[in-house]
Amino acid sequence: MTEKDWLWDEMRQVGTDYADLAEVEAYDARMGAFRDIDGENRETLDLLAVAPGAAVLEIGCGTGRFARAAAAAGMVVTAVDVSAVMLDYVRRKAAEAGTAVATRHAGFLTMGLPDGAFDAAVSGLALHHLPDLWKLAALRNVARALKPGGRFVLRDVVFAPAADEAPEPHFERFAASLPEMRVPAARHVAREFSTYDWIMEGLLRRAGFDIVSQGVPVESLAVYLCRKR
Repeated sequence: MTEKDWLWDEMRQVGTDYADLAEVEAYDARMGAFRDIDGENRETLDLLAVAPGAAVLEIGCGTGRFARAAAAAGMVVTAVDVSAVMLDYVRRKAAEAGTAVATRHAGFLTMGLPDGAFDAAVSGLALHHLPDLWKLAALRNVARALKPGGRFVLRDVVFAPAADEAPEPHFERFAASLPEMRVPAARHVAREFSTYDWIMEGLLRRAGFDIVSQGVPVESLAVYLCRKR
């Protein structure tokens, strides 16, 4: 019996496999045209409310738009992602901007960071890659990496149908809300591991967080501001 042969393999590719920096650059441009990422980053920094010099962790950094914005604002940033190519891109873009971002090739379950090392943490559109069974382990790792009272902003697809609403119309509403992204949005519902609001909130609390605020700025995209107890 292999030790931890039950461990979820978070390093396996989920979604599009970006094999080189050119593909990552094109993806970054598409996301920048589709979403107000700069606005999201400003909102996230406001929610974190940390001073320059604070140690900030981003898990599932992707192209590193937030990590780079936080570094430009004077934070000491560590960016974690399962894609080595993405991390190469993050380091390159940070250097081009005259800043630096430390990177770690890992995921929520394998980041292995020191306890209490960070003032704040962020994750955007990454936790849904894990089944609910593993989300609790992931969130406990985030809490462990934070100092007591440290803030955590989680931004992800979370479904919140009304108590008397069947799930299927809610899923259709989500896919229909993104007409230019209908195919990947529908694929997200069919293949990813986004969960319900009541499950997410229970997981956050059980992982050691108090939920300070929560909002849904666009259809099914939830933003939670949490504080480590």
